[in-house]
Amino acid sequence: MKKLKSVFSLLLAFALMTVSLTGCGGDKKGDSLVKRITGLDPETTVMTINDSAISAELYYYWLSIVCEDTAAYYTDGIQWDEILYDNVTVSEYIKSTTLDTLIQYQIVTDLDKEYHLQDQEEVQTYLDQMVANNVENFGGEEEFDKSLADAGVTRETILYLYKTQYLYSDLQDKLYAPGGPLEVSDADIQSFIDQNYGAENGVYSAKHILFKTVDDAGAALSGEEIAAQKQKAQGVLSQLRASENPQELFDQLMAEHNEDLGEPAEGYSFGPGEMVDEFYQGTAALEEYEISDLVESQFGYHIILRLPSEKPTVEESREGYMLEQFSTMFQERVTGAKVEYAKDITLMEPKEYYTQYSKGE
Repeated sequence: MKKLKSVFSLLLAFALMTVSLTGCGGDKKGDSLVKRITGLDPETTVMTINDSAISAELYYYWLSIVCEDTAAYYTDGIQWDEILYDNVTVSEYIKSTTLDTLIQYQIVTDLDKEYHLQDQEEVQTYLDQMVANNVENFGGEEEFDKSLADAGVTRETILYLYKTQYLYSDLQDKLYAPGGPLEVSDADIQSFIDQNYGAENGVYSAKHILFKTVDDAGAALSGEEIAAQKQKAQGVLSQLRASENPQELFDQLMAEHNEDLGEPAEGYSFGPGEMVDEFYQGTAALEEYEISDLVESQFGYHIILRLPSEKPTVEESREGYMLEQFSTMFQERVTGAKVEYAKDITLMEPKEYYTQYSKGE
């Protein structure tokens, strides 16, 4: 029933994933993978983010990860010049995603230095466990080190990445929590609730009985089938209108006839844009516990029972509010990050780097 919403994400689900060690560089003697492909020493600074140096090793590691992730969407190789959106090519998308990832990691490091929330022993225990897991998974220390070389990273860099993953989670948990440096007050949370929940803010709760006029693939039913569905819906509505206890009967008829199989027993809570317009407006036009006439939408015929708008308690909202504050702050820092490229270095294009990387050159 709910529309798909376009929600901005920081890519952290990707960027802070379990770090991949499945490289293609091969076990060649001598220079590192990055040096062999780019001619740069791995520790060479290719850019700074908030005045912190980003090495060639770290940049090209993430470039290869983003390329591999992109390649998974193609059966015949990455289409580098394909336009994805707003005249942005696949190649440009890969470069911007790589930079976004580097910025996000740097922001975590900056926040850690600013607030010092981590327990050093806990961090070290986590890192030791991650290394132990990898050594076991790869079959020994030698094989683990080979996998690092194949991926074009040193153990020092991979530990930095693992540590940043840990710190990100730690910051989410502690920064706005009770006793944290940016602790949110109950009054702040209550104000958030008052501004974002309740009918006065356009947030409603309702149950409905749906009689579908489309099949499971979304194609319209035949004219005869639609007419039969409407007649069935009108019959159910007539039963509700004739009942001395329509709310109780609604639940019974909902169990018998509702074709919205994903609807929770308690119904939906929703704000503007989260439901199709006909359903939203149909609910907004009702008083609490009032039952609508037939409401037609692209999905079919609805009989709606409006319920009192839900307002969560402060404790129910605390975690979500904390995460929202963290996300807002984090995005502001990402947007405001200062990026400066090394003037004497030209970074390889994704296609050029990934082609050689994939061949193990």
